[in-house]
Amino acid sequence: MDYLAQTFHLLRALFPKLVEGFGITVGVGLSAMALALLGSLLLLAPRMAKSRLIRVPVESYIELMRNTPLLLQIYLIYFGLPLLGFFPSEFLCGVVGIALQHTAFLVEILRGGIESISRRQWEAASAIGMRRLATFRYVILPQTLLRVMGPLGNQLIILVKDTSLVSAIGVMELTMVGKMAIERSAVSIEIFMAVAMFYLALTTLLGAVLRLIEQRTAARL
Repeated sequence: MDYLAQTFHLLRALFPKLVEGFGITVGVGLSAMALALLGSLLLLAPRMAKSRLIRVPVESYIELMRNTPLLLQIYLIYFGLPLLGFFPSEFLCGVVGIALQHTAFLVEILRGGIESISRRQWEAASAIGMRRLATFRYVILPQTLLRVMGPLGNQLIILVKDTSLVSAIGVMELTMVGKMAIERSAVSIEIFMAVAMFYLALTTLLGAVLRLIEQRTAARL
């Protein structure tokens, strides 16, 4: 009972700081998510371009970002930009680092979804007089969204979990708050379990929202 009472007292005292760190985690996650989705949409057309001059640089970027560790990329941004005369905050460096890598994954998910649609549907739409843009908007895009919603949701959940890496550059998000609490209290398992519960709640909520969007999109289409 003494152990449970002490653990409860410790976690209750730590709870406000965990909530504050959780808020920063949510901020990092939402900001990186928005940038990654925007970046993937901007790179989608060049990635699928027929011209190698346009396509190859985007392919090279995707391979570079997918095949190097995210933590290394965050370090390069955080320590490299000051050498070029730029001094962004730790928060911004973390958001940009996460967004740049996940943009590469999201582009490939969207590309795969579009290319999975039969060419016959493009040809059929063209045969009835639909322009290429209209075909993409009304025929290809709705089917693509249904096919990629699952993989897209999984990638966004991974993005949220990757926010823990920004603690390596001093961002006081949830994981960093937990690490500092462990150093001060010498209690590790209990604090890590509490931190894990916060992440579990966040990813569970995100997963539920994405499933709801998928169901409504399917019903609407």
